[in-house]
Amino acid sequence: MTTRLSRRTLIGGLSAVGAATLVGCQVDTGQGPAPEAPGGSEITIPDYGTELPTEDVTFRWCDSGDLKSVYEKAVLAAFTEKHPHIKTDYQGSGWETVNQVVPLGIRNGSAPDIFAVPNNVPAATAVNEGWVQPLDEVIPDFETWRGYFPETAFVPGVHIFNDKIYSFPLSSDRRLTFMSFYDTANLAAAGYDDPVNEIKTWDDLHAALKKVVDSGKVGMIIGSDSLAGVVEMLAQSAGWRAVTGMDLADGRYVYDAPQVMQAFEFLQKLVTDKLVVPGFLSLKIADGRAQMPAGKAGMIFNGPWDIPAWKRNAPDWKYAMGPVPSPDGNTDWVVPFAQTGANNPWVYAKTKYPTVAGQILNYMGTPDGQKMLVILSEGNLVSLQQEYNDAADQPGLLDANAKAASELAAKIMKAAPQAAIRNPEVAKVTLLRKEVQPRWQDLMAGIFTGQLKGSPEQLFAEFGEKQQASLETAIEAARQEGAQVSIDDWKFPNWDPTKDYTKADYDELG
Repeated sequence: MTTRLSRRTLIGGLSAVGAATLVGCQVDTGQGPAPEAPGGSEITIPDYGTELPTEDVTFRWCDSGDLKSVYEKAVLAAFTEKHPHIKTDYQGSGWETVNQVVPLGIRNGSAPDIFAVPNNVPAATAVNEGWVQPLDEVIPDFETWRGYFPETAFVPGVHIFNDKIYSFPLSSDRRLTFMSFYDTANLAAAGYDDPVNEIKTWDDLHAALKKVVDSGKVGMIIGSDSLAGVVEMLAQSAGWRAVTGMDLADGRYVYDAPQVMQAFEFLQKLVTDKLVVPGFLSLKIADGRAQMPAGKAGMIFNGPWDIPAWKRNAPDWKYAMGPVPSPDGNTDWVVPFAQTGANNPWVYAKTKYPTVAGQILNYMGTPDGQKMLVILSEGNLVSLQQEYNDAADQPGLLDANAKAASELAAKIMKAAPQAAIRNPEVAKVTLLRKEVQPRWQDLMAGIFTGQLKGSPEQLFAEFGEKQQASLETAIEAARQEGAQVSIDDWKFPNWDPTKDYTKADYDELG
């Protein structure tokens, strides 16, 4: 059965949600009201042969909504078209709704049949408390289905628990957290007709922002919640080889590395020279994103989720986008990242309709299902498998800016090694580890306000030491509970940050 969707403009506002290290260990592409789908697309649900309900039923799905909801609603609609007695009820109203609806439903025995685990609940808790059930027991022809994903797609402590797969990455998290977005009119007025190619170095950026400010506009918009991410990206452009602050070659935190200090000093200079928005310490980056189309600022560092939001809210506003500038203009720098995927769905342990869940999720993981994910999001979401992205790249189906952002991410983002893939027992360490407070971005804010004394290098070094102690304390606690883990699980001497770390690289370590 085929469902054809009318052509409309993709809409949706996204907020950046990073990979959670202590809570949930999951990535989501945003939240909010459901956008509508582009045309030129079809969903075809195969015949699976598993027994479905014969009576009239309603199958329920609940997550945070937004871009992924375009795809999910289309799949659900196609399923109902093929099986008219199985209605579907999709609820995608943001994380606040998920955080209320799912736990309440668990307590009452009436949770949605498929849901997102609340972003304030560790995935392991959902498993251990019996909220969810393994996909191995739900998805038909499971081993064939699993083969559609890369060998390292399923991560212990994220998707795998007790040797069972409980969830899967609906889409890829190979998406740049920060890019450069320039207001073309304001940059042109400052003398930059092609800002992406004219602003290559940090000095170029400083000079451009000064000219924008001299013209009566705000230079750069930055938010208090983006300080750490901006410094991290700037440091990576300077050659910092770290993932969440750790050099994975030797398993040590390096928040005081020379590249980090160079990046923070550059940000300090921008602030000192009044080239950033006044009151940035009380501004959230999502609010800053919303202010850009008003034409009052020169640029913002933020992620590709801005693209569909601006397309909806300010279709006439013109901007240019490109990579974050580097100290010397080098464009070959890389962003290593822990690839865990995004938008993980979970099946309710007490669902009355496991075969419905299994058929729907099977389709979503197939080559056709993944291709349609890319098409229906106009390229704002991408698959873990590049071949499925290539299959979706058809004339008129993908947004040009979304495609450019994905291509940039594919060029400079490289999958880094993960201790949990090397040794699944590492998941026990993650559960026991305590978050270090204050956070890195809190330290930066304290430096800017003057509330924290001491040099940035000293404060960042102390933060790294606390992170190291937090990890090693959790390792020891896990060992006391019988886990076979050590700090060596975080050391990858064969790691080359300029390349994706593959299964062969894990195998090389033995």
